[in-house]
Amino acid sequence: MKIVDVVTYPLMYMKDAPKIPRSFLLCKVLTDEGLVGWGEASSAYGHSFPLVVKEIIDHTLKRLVIGEDPRDIEKLVNKMRMWIWGYLGPAGVSNQAIAAVEIALWDIMGKAAGMPVYKLLGARRNEIEIYATGATNFGVDYDWHREFFSRALKAGFKGVKCRVGKSRDWDEAFVANIREYIGPERKLFIDAYMTYKPDTAFEMANRFAQYKPYFFEEPVSQYDLTTLQKITEVSPVPIALGERVTSLYEFKNLYEKKIGSIWQPDATIAGGISEAKKICSFAEAYSIECIPHIGGLTAVGIAANLHLALSCQNVHQLEVDACAYQPLRDEILTEPVFDTDKITDGMLRPTDKPGLGIEIVEEELERFPYERGPIYPDFYPQYGTGIL
Repeated sequence: MKIVDVVTYPLMYMKDAPKIPRSFLLCKVLTDEGLVGWGEASSAYGHSFPLVVKEIIDHTLKRLVIGEDPRDIEKLVNKMRMWIWGYLGPAGVSNQAIAAVEIALWDIMGKAAGMPVYKLLGARRNEIEIYATGATNFGVDYDWHREFFSRALKAGFKGVKCRVGKSRDWDEAFVANIREYIGPERKLFIDAYMTYKPDTAFEMANRFAQYKPYFFEEPVSQYDLTTLQKITEVSPVPIALGERVTSLYEFKNLYEKKIGSIWQPDATIAGGISEAKKICSFAEAYSIECIPHIGGLTAVGIAANLHLALSCQNVHQLEVDACAYQPLRDEILTEPVFDTDKITDGMLRPTDKPGLGIEIVEEELERFPYERGPIYPDFYPQYGTGIL
């Protein structure tokens, strides 16, 4: 079997809660035997720069893999790295682009073998607990957020994640309100999206502790390793990070500096399923829990991270975007297997179909063309800046 073509799809739709554009990058790998694989690249929340990834794949990665056997995944990943790491660096967008191709190769591998990817990876189970990620919406009252989470709670989700970063007092009151709403039994997660300054982060870790959160995610900039090391050591709440860490080598750096109690690799960000699996295995050796990140991805990225999670000993749960309207999760599939309206027990399961277990309706992609315009920081300029 040989690869004969690689096609990229920059996509977009308008999110409804709140109303902001969401952009994405999908990749399709075609073979001479008719098997097709799908992959996705993410920059943490869909992909804010899909045309950048498209150029990397279309101009360079495509010609590197055409004519190759798609089942030689490790060989092809190393080949792609050799061509672009020296010029784009061994992190960031270069690994995101590789991830899109690599995930598609696993999809083909599974289809060729007649097996779902999670079984090829050495399945540990066939279902996993999920929690609901909240909306970044600071212009509404807490009742709005309660209603936002209500669908997920009715579906049996095991916990919810609050997105904070408006002000110290608002953030604490929000967390307190949601803890009261979900009760003491469900898990509570907190995500600051790198908005806090170091002194704020230390203060808020202590203020949040009384609400017994499962973790405190990205309290400061991912580049402030000194503060991350210190807050990991002293915080009464476990520190989580990793959605912006894009390779095994970067996670090794976190371990050496003792940063993070919980890691959040994402197959669509950290070089693909194989690399994310290596990250989770590395973490397992040091008793570090991993919770693969799923930043509102399309069905392709959700499937990739689900298969990864099902094969890892130290992964016990996944996050799921609680937004009801996600057309690139539901409307592009022949069967919307990740539609949260179909979940009743708070568990996410793959299909038994080979590969990623999903079937894309390509004609539906035409409904969601990418258009240049504002991106996430235009709506949330404080996020990622460490200014609060």
